[in-house]
Amino acid sequence: MNKKSIALVIFGDESSTRNALTEDNYKPLADALIENGFNTESVLYHDTRLKHLEEKLPEFDAIMVWVDPIVRGSDGRTVDRRPLDELLIKAAENGVLVSTHPEIIKKIGTKLVLHTAREMDWGGDVELYSDYETFEKHFFTSLENSRDKIRILKKYRGSSGNGVYKVRLTENKISIIHAPSPNDNRIISKEKFLKEFNDYFITGGILINQNWVKGITNGMVRSYMTGTKVTGFGYQESIALCPYTDDPASPIRPLSRRFYFSEHCGLFQDLRNILETKWIPELLKLHSIPLDAMPLLWDIDLFINDVNTRETEKKYSLCEINVSGVSPFPPSCISYIVDELKVSLLPAS
Repeated sequence: MNKKSIALVIFGDESSTRNALTEDNYKPLADALIENGFNTESVLYHDTRLKHLEEKLPEFDAIMVWVDPIVRGSDGRTVDRRPLDELLIKAAENGVLVSTHPEIIKKIGTKLVLHTAREMDWGGDVELYSDYETFEKHFFTSLENSRDKIRILKKYRGSSGNGVYKVRLTENKISIIHAPSPNDNRIISKEKFLKEFNDYFITGGILINQNWVKGITNGMVRSYMTGTKVTGFGYQESIALCPYTDDPASPIRPLSRRFYFSEHCGLFQDLRNILETKWIPELLKLHSIPLDAMPLLWDIDLFINDVNTRETEKKYSLCEINVSGVSPFPPSCISYIVDELKVSLLPAS
């Protein structure tokens, strides 16, 4: 019987020496796949390699992808992954298992999910602006009516905090902090603020307006998933836009490292239970996603609203969902990924 082949796709141009089989973030998974009999290959994505990838990707039985929506190459040029998504869709149509399929990214892997899932237990006060006129009419009202005079604006797609802004009303001026540059607090007029975001709508952008979560000072839990199963956790005490104290106007704390735990960690068993028995089934039903379409590796980021409550439904609130480019991840995820690939690709004995 021919061995099944797995492509591990990461970003890299023609001159790149990157290799998913040797890089720390992916090597343990690659080793496990090889040990379990899969032919495993590192594949680089760059928009200069599209012709090669068009021929190469359909040759695999399964493809796992770690490429952000927009990536900056070694030459300083930004590279969009949409051409890759088109190739992945074609590969999936030809029977290749693709994780994560671009259609799933559209449903739950963008900031739009904060709006579509806002009525769930983990939801909150979220507004959607698909055009400048709606943004101009409603945003300042939500800002003025919010308890701390703070809202979080998120662009439709992004990674590593890009496109996430903390916006605060202060003496009829606007304080704005971009998550990748938390120490750069700009104070600008409302008119300048509107003009800056008007340029974003000109290019067809969508903005999500999310309530400021006071529990941000409690840190964030990242729940790692394989399909509909919780396969590990990460906890980060200080995340982007987190103030030093409960006072939202206090200075921003530096990012802390993320600590990883297995799916059995006792600290998060309440979260594991509600995700697997309630929230994930509700998410799939809400977005009409079949079980077998769920990614081999994805994650859910949640704020901890109240560390002492026993009401899990109120304890956590949704920050975002990531279904592409999830890396690094806990070692506990690996056996689940391998097992899912065995079930999907290998005939039952």
